[in-house]
Amino acid sequence: MNMSDVETFLKSDKSIICGAVNSLSKQFGWSVMWSRVLTLIAIFLSPTMGLIAYFVTAIVVSQQKTKY
Repeated sequence: MNMSDVETFLKSDKSIICGAVNSLSKQFGWSVMWSRVLTLIAIFLSPTMGLIAYFVTAIVVSQQKTKY
């Protein structure tokens, strides 16, 4: 696996785990790749808080999708 494969994987529009980062980046017009990179950095710096924030975001995003 080379770097272009990793970049293509991070830029893809499909959800990787819960789809929280993909949904937020689409909603705010951010780059999907850089949103995922920043999320990974946040999880590595503070795993407990990063994962809690990620899964809370995933729950909120999934509830917003089902409402409308």
